[in-house]
Amino acid sequence: MRDLGKQEALLAEVSTRGGEVRVVQLDVTDRQSIDAAIERIEQEQERLDVVVNNAGYGIGGFFEELSEAEIREQFDTNFFGAQAVTRAALPLLRRTAAQSEHRTKVINISSIQGLAPLPLMGAYCASKFALEGFSEGLHFELQPFGVDVALVEPGAFQTAIFAENRRMAARMGTEGSPYTRFGQRLLAMVEDRIASGQSAGDAEDVARLIERIINQPRPRLRYLIGASGRLRYLLRSILPFKWYRRLVLRMAYGPLQKTTQSNQPGMSGNR
Repeated sequence: MRDLGKQEALLAEVSTRGGEVRVVQLDVTDRQSIDAAIERIEQEQERLDVVVNNAGYGIGGFFEELSEAEIREQFDTNFFGAQAVTRAALPLLRRTAAQSEHRTKVINISSIQGLAPLPLMGAYCASKFALEGFSEGLHFELQPFGVDVALVEPGAFQTAIFAENRRMAARMGTEGSPYTRFGQRLLAMVEDRIASGQSAGDAEDVARLIERIINQPRPRLRYLIGASGRLRYLLRSILPFKWYRRLVLRMAYGPLQKTTQSNQPGMSGNR
């Protein structure tokens, strides 16, 4: 955990389920923290069977409203953090696989946003697109060493990413922004879905999927989970893009009228 002050809730949940967990401090953006955690695992356990790269958050904002620093910070956690943990863990993962009859695993938690992005989440989508490409390349690289790489791609689930892990661009909605009314509409839609639970699944289902992947002798590369995510990916895959674009624009912005460039971000209703 990055913040050990939050471990009591985890320990209590594990205790009620009859499990056992040892909490180690690890911040995916701090290389010394990563190295210290892997070194401790190696010293105490002498093996490492599974790495689940689950750290992440989402920042909302249209591209013009996002600063370069905000985008880099998004990538530092969601993409470079996963790479850093994996890089540090690979020697022990490979050694464990070589000394065992079982293959070891890297499981990266991606998102439907890495397959079918939506407006307002461009930085988050880009970080997950990057994670998808990295994971697929690594999947092939590690096959000769008995290490499998799998991607979990959830749709909308009730997790902390909608609450304490949600951030917004500092410049979002500032006076004179051509994106303000679009952002207000999209944020209202998100808040309504959070409040109603609409299209948001139980995060426990994702946890069970990860458990199944861990126990599979040869997992596949991608696991898409969640009804809303599956539907969006299906539509993105089978529809001509111009039809899919109309669906996304209608959902995100409502009926669009042709306007001047000064008050709308380059969109017209008849495209």
